[in-house]
Amino acid sequence: MSSINRSQLIDGLRAIAVLAMIAYHFAWDLGFFNIVDPVLVNSGWWKTFAVSIGSSFLFLSGISFWLSSCKGINFRKFIKRFLILISAALIVSLGTYQADSNTFVFFGILHLLSACTLLGLLIYRLPSTLIILMGLSVIAFKPYLISDFYEPKYLAWTGLYSGSTGSVDFYGFIPWSMAYILGLGFSKIIFKVKEEGKWINNFLFSKSRDNSILTKTFFWMGRNSLLIYLIHQPILIGLIYTYMNFFML
Repeated sequence: MSSINRSQLIDGLRAIAVLAMIAYHFAWDLGFFNIVDPVLVNSGWWKTFAVSIGSSFLFLSGISFWLSSCKGINFRKFIKRFLILISAALIVSLGTYQADSNTFVFFGILHLLSACTLLGLLIYRLPSTLIILMGLSVIAFKPYLISDFYEPKYLAWTGLYSGSTGSVDFYGFIPWSMAYILGLGFSKIIFKVKEEGKWINNFLFSKSRDNSILTKTFFWMGRNSLLIYLIHQPILIGLIYTYMNFFML
C-alpha cells in the first residue's frame, strides 16, 4: 500500500493481529514439542482464537486493497507486491515441505491472500453492496457446491475437498475468502476516500504524535506484517528448542 493511502488505524489493527498471531503460534509450538497438551492448543478457545486471527488478517487485507486502489491501481507496484506475496507463499511451502512432506503448507494464508488479491482486482469496482453479497454467498452456498468433482486432492485448495488435507496450516478459498471480500466491500462504505469529511480523514489517516520507541515499533509491526509472518516461527521454534536442550536437562 502506498504511503499516501496508508491508514494509521489499519496499521494499528494489523499490529494487534500480528501480536495475537505470535502468541497463538507460540502456544501451538509448545504443543508441538509436547511442553503443553497439543490437544488443548488445537481445540476449544484456542481454535476460536486462531480462526479470529486468520479472519482479521484477511478482512484487513481486503480493506487495504481498497485503500490502495480506490484512486486507481499502480500496476507496477501491484505486480511487485503480488510477486513478493507469491514468493513468500512459496518459501513457506518449501520450508514446511523440507520439515515434513506429509504436513507441508500447500495452501496457507499467504497462498489464499495471493488468490484473493487477483479476485480483488476483478471485483473492486463493483458496487459495495454486491461485493458484500458475494462475500456472504461464499459461506451461504458452500453446502450446495460440494460434489464429487472436488474429490481429487489437487483441488483441496478450493475448500470443497471432503478429505483431510494433512496440512499444518490450511486456508481453503471457500469459505476463508469471505473475510477478504467483506473487508473490501465494507471498506468502500466506511472509508469513502473520495468523499470523506475532514474528521474521518483525520481519524483514519492521521499520524501518531507519540514518537516513543514502543509506539514506532508497534506501528512498524503493522506495516511489516508479511516479514514478521515469515520470520517469527523460526525464531520461536529456535527459542523453544534452545530452552529444551539447555534448560530442561
